[in-house]
Amino acid sequence: MARGWTGWQGWQGQTVRVAPSALLRRHWQGLRQGAALPRRDRILPRSIAAMLDHAIMVERRYDGAVLLRYAGMAVNAVHGQDLTGRPLSALFETGMRDRLLAALEMGFSGQRTLDLQLSSERGLTRPLLTARMTLLPLAPVGMEGVTLIGCLDLDGPPILPPRRFRIDRVLGEPLGAEPPETQAAAGSAPDAAAPTVRRGGPPVLVWSGA
Repeated sequence: MARGWTGWQGWQGQTVRVAPSALLRRHWQGLRQGAALPRRDRILPRSIAAMLDHAIMVERRYDGAVLLRYAGMAVNAVHGQDLTGRPLSALFETGMRDRLLAALEMGFSGQRTLDLQLSSERGLTRPLLTARMTLLPLAPVGMEGVTLIGCLDLDGPPILPPRRFRIDRVLGEPLGAEPPETQAAAGSAPDAAAPTVRRGGPPVLVWSGA
């Protein structure tokens, strides 16, 4: 499992005591008003400056394409080039596409936060690289759909990029997002821009390659 605190800053000799994913989740949770998901326009870069190198912003376009709207320096280092505007699948082995999209669907629905345990195979000159990708849903703004903000914790430098990951395990923390029609049936006015979330539960195993 990736330790996170050994990420990009750690490679450069800086002391990092908290995993980037923990910093992001703390900020995301602090922006929630009651059970509602945080709005995307309330994510302030200066508030997560300590983990921006590991941050990603994932959006699904109307044609179904899942793109990286933002990719931090440590994420780009895995691929060896700027990934902003590229498909999220560029970080994964070709055979992982269906598994990745199935996991993302739970995030885009606003019903789960996701933690993907990842690994990139070792080679003659490449050490094994493990990582953890955290994805947190954000409430849509206006006509835009649900966006995921995320983080890639790496367990070491991505030697000889591009490195591509396989998905070893997916954990999901249920949020229990209520669809607008359910809210309306309960007598409350639906608000597509700010979906509410029922009481969730502890993370559960969604998929494992073991």
